[in-house]
Amino acid sequence: MAGGEKLVMPGTVNILLNHNPNAFDRAAELGIDLMLAGHTHGGQVSLESAHRGLALARIQTPYVSGWFEKTGSQLYVNRGIGTTGPPIRFGSRPEIAVFELTREG
Repeated sequence: MAGGEKLVMPGTVNILLNHNPNAFDRAAELGIDLMLAGHTHGGQVSLESAHRGLALARIQTPYVSGWFEKTGSQLYVNRGIGTTGPPIRFGSRPEIAVFELTREG
């Protein structure tokens, strides 16, 4: 996110596509309205249905999958359809998300 402050345009909606959700903290500081990310494959091996927080990806990031909000900025982390490392998925169903952005008012 070095130099990211040059990309933020005041008075308009700022959307950031970033592979790694760990950039969200900095994006929120910069005033990014919405960040879309992936990277974690939703934990790929996840037991979060039994207990929140039981996903391998939590070793790397608190932003494993779904919606997050911080100081007016929002992050959506998509589980995606692939894998990394072992070609398995458990407790983290593949996902393709479709968003419809509309103008408020």
